[in-house]
Amino acid sequence: MTQNEKPSRSVLLSLLYFVASVAVGAGDSPDQAIEVRFSGEVVEVEGVSSVPIGTAVSGQYRFDPTAKDFNPADNALGLYEAVLEFELSVGDADYKAEAGTIGVLDNSARFGGRVDAYTLTCGPPLVGPAIDGLPPFQMDMNLADTTASVFNGVDLPTFIDAARLDIRAPTRGLQTGGHLLLRDSATGKVGDVAFMVETLEIVQTDGDGR
Repeated sequence: MTQNEKPSRSVLLSLLYFVASVAVGAGDSPDQAIEVRFSGEVVEVEGVSSVPIGTAVSGQYRFDPTAKDFNPADNALGLYEAVLEFELSVGDADYKAEAGTIGVLDNSARFGGRVDAYTLTCGPPLVGPAIDGLPPFQMDMNLADTTASVFNGVDLPTFIDAARLDIRAPTRGLQTGGHLLLRDSATGKVGDVAFMVETLEIVQTDGDGR
């Protein structure tokens, strides 16, 4: 990756974050749900002070591999209201959501870059304890492969491995990596606990879901 390519990649991933955050809701648990687990650690915080850098992060989610792409007109970006349940732990604090959206970007050049990406957006609502008085709002995960070789199309993948994605950590000014987003609607104050995603992998399927 050259210096000249970095701005294009940054613009692409920044816009992808907003697109992948538009959906909420998923159906009841299907017979072929797939479970994914991930882990990492906090690398940046903004608007809060009680979460140390290096705090362990882990989570899991189940998704419906038969979910339909609600963005079918776009052959470079698939969006799926597929998440059935989601759990996130940041240190001793646990968070849950009952729905979420998975985004798949394949070999896209429409924003001036060329990248494959995998995104996960859960909440609002995101249920769990406040941090420094800020209630949880949403969890975003935006991982990318700048060789654009991970995906061949925008079908919902039933196998994913973080080792094949070279952008897994937050980039200043962008929503890359993982983020626990906090917001107090009464005061307008916001916070961000940003983490690097070190592992992301399929660990279990129900039925013949893989």
